[in-house]
Amino acid sequence: MTVAHCTTVSATSLGLPGSCAIPEAKSVIPKQMFYMKPPVSARLKQRFVSDVESITMLALLRPNTINVAAGKKTREILVMGIEQNCKDAPVEVMEHIAKLRSASNIFFICMRDASLGKDDGDAQSGSTQTDSNDLQCVFALQRILPVRAGHQGEAQTQTYVSKWQDPKTASLSVTGETLDDVWQSLCAQVIFGDSDGSNLDARLAKQSAIAELTAQITKLEGDHARAKDGTKRNEIYVKLHKAKKQLEELQQ
Repeated sequence: MTVAHCTTVSATSLGLPGSCAIPEAKSVIPKQMFYMKPPVSARLKQRFVSDVESITMLALLRPNTINVAAGKKTREILVMGIEQNCKDAPVEVMEHIAKLRSASNIFFICMRDASLGKDDGDAQSGSTQTDSNDLQCVFALQRILPVRAGHQGEAQTQTYVSKWQDPKTASLSVTGETLDDVWQSLCAQVIFGDSDGSNLDARLAKQSAIAELTAQITKLEGDHARAKDGTKRNEIYVKLHKAKKQLEELQQ
C-alpha cells in the first residue's frame, strides 16, 4: 500500500505506525467541502481559496490502529496535512475544520515553502534553511480548556501551534495506554516539545503564570526606572521584588 503524503510528509515518515496510515488513493479531501456546506463568510472562504493548496488525510488513530485501549473522551484522532500558500499557519482554516469535525480530535501538520518564512529569523522559524525549494512544517491542534470552578456554559477551546521545523527530521510519538493518553501526549508535543502528557493543565497554568509575571516584571522595571519620587520608587521596588521571587519559585 502506498501511504498518503502531504508534500514530503507521511504518517510513516513522522514515525507513526503504518497500521494507522491512510492509503494515498483515499487521502485527498477537496477543500471546497469545508466552505461550501454550510456556507462560510467571504473572509474565511478566501482563506481556504488563497491560503490552502491542498488538504490530505494522513492517518487515523483509533484503538485498533495503534493498539491502545479506548479513551473516555477521545473517540479517534485524525492526522491531517495542509499544504499552504501563506506565511503563517492557517489557524482560521484549522479551527473551522475542527468545528465541522467536532466528534474527532484533529492533529494538523502544515507545510510551507521555506522562502515564506525567511523574515521570521532562525529563532521563530526553527530552521536555517534558505533554499526556496526546501520545505518547513508546523504541528497544530485545538484543545478544550479546563472549566473553571463555578463557571458554566459552552466549553472553550484554544489552538496551539508549534515552531516551524524541517520535515526531514520532524517526528511524532504515540505515547500512552489509552487514546486519551495519546491525545494528551500529542498536545504536549505541540505545546511543550516533549511527549509527557501528564498534568498538562497544571503545566499550562504554570506556563501562563510565568508569562504574566515576566510581563509584569518588565513593566515594573520600566516604572521603577522612570519614577522620580523616592516613595513611589520604593513602592514599585517592593512589588518588583515580590514578582521576581514568585517567578523564581515557579521556575524551580
